[in-house]
Order: sequence, then C-alpha cells, then structure tokens
Amino acid sequence: MRHKIEKGIFFLILSFLSLVISFNPSLTGAVIGIIIETSYLYILSLVFFLVSIFIFLSRQTLDVIVIPTGTWEADIDRAKKALSERDRLKGGRYFVISGYKGQGTREMREGQSYRIYKYLRSQGVIPGDIRIEGKSHDSEENVLYTLKKLKDMEEKMGRSKPLEIAFVSSPSHLKRFHDFYNAAVQKGLVDRGDFRFHEIPTEGLGEEAGYEASPFRRLIHEYKLRTMNRYKKKSGGVKHVEKPDPVLDFLRKLDRLRKRGK
Repeated sequence: MRHKIEKGIFFLILSFLSLVISFNPSLTGAVIGIIIETSYLYILSLVFFLVSIFIFLSRQTLDVIVIPTGTWEADIDRAKKALSERDRLKGGRYFVISGYKGQGTREMREGQSYRIYKYLRSQGVIPGDIRIEGKSHDSEENVLYTLKKLKDMEEKMGRSKPLEIAFVSSPSHLKRFHDFYNAAVQKGLVDRGDFRFHEIPTEGLGEEAGYEASPFRRLIHEYKLRTMNRYKKKSGGVKHVEKPDPVLDFLRKLDRLRKRGK
C-alpha cells in the first residue's frame, strides 16, 4: 500500500512540474493573463495526472492475506474483513490462518485456527485457497513463521517474485506486525526482496480495551524486537530456537497482574 502511494505521489509531482513549465505568462496592456500553451508538456502533465489518479484509486492486488488468531471475538472480525478483500487475491492466491493449532484431533478442532477455517469454508472459500501456519503463539511468531512458510511454499512452486502479503488486524496491532517485519529484515532473518508488506485494518472489534496501551505490553514488544536474534536463519527462511527467557516471563507476569487488578 505504501509503495502504491509513493508511486501515485511521484506521478502527481511530475504532473505539477510539467504543468508549471507549460505556463507562458504574457502581459497585454494593464491586464495580466496566464495563457497555457497547448504543448507537449501540457499534454504530458495531463497524462501524469491521470496516471496518479489511477494509482490512487486502484486496489493493490495481493498474493496472500494473513489472518492471525487473537481473541475469540477478534478472530471472526478479522476473518470477515479478510473476506471483504477477497477480490484482491488473483490467480490461485490464498488466505493464511496464523496461530497455534494445537495437538491431536480434539484440540485442533476446538482451536482458534480451525474455527477461522470453518468460518471461511462456510462463506464459500474452498480448501485449496486456505493455508494454516499452526506453530505461532504470539505476534512475533505470526510474522516470522508465516513468512517462513510462505517462502518455503513459493520456492517449491518455482515462484521467485516478491510476494504481496497483507496482515489483517486492528491498526495498533498492525503496527506491531510491521515492527517485527522491519526488525527481521534489518537482522537479516528475512530478505526484503522476498515480500512487500501490506496492512488491512479492522475496527478492532474483540480486542481487549487498553491492550496495546499497556506499558508492560510496550515493554514486551520492545524486548522482543531487541532479542529477535534468537531466531536463526536457515535455508528457505527462519528457525525459532525455543529457550526459556526469564525477562520475558517476568514482564508477562506483570501484565497478567495488571489485568487482574482492573
């Protein structure tokens, strides 16, 4: 989305510059008039302007729409929003449900990932248009595990172009996703040329009131960004190294106490 806006602004500036150059000020008696000559520059300015309008109004075609699990209420809110953007998926592209799917048939069928899957199916989405990333437990892993899964699948299919990938969630949550993506790129865990990151904001329904504003949540977020090097790069993507983190556990405990105190 940002890439599209930047292109639109670029053509709009070109249109303005061409129009300014095509002006021919003239002075006749006491009347000052500005006559726009019918010139190649003037015609070019109109072309640039129309291109910029087309870019601004066009909808970015997507390769993947990612629906991360959250609260039970937020899950369906995100799924509905993802479905409203379904026409942006072209040519065999698909939805990805990102969130821990559980172990064993019973746990999986009672989990959030399967619940979103059933909802998409009830709305006419065929199984072939749905993928499940079932390992992630938090927003950081939603981003890294999803990108790893996508890169693995696309490489097997012989596709190498950058994937246009959009995450669906509330605006404040999307900012965290974007932070994790940028940090992964900066630390060399994800190649920037593999993906173009887009956002599909929801109204935030089902989100805990004040969740993103919690000081402990902000500390946890910043801590995760700084310790992301515990993810090790390997062929085809990234690998999460599971190990205890007493600092993160302590911050999470403080956040749980904050919730109980409300």
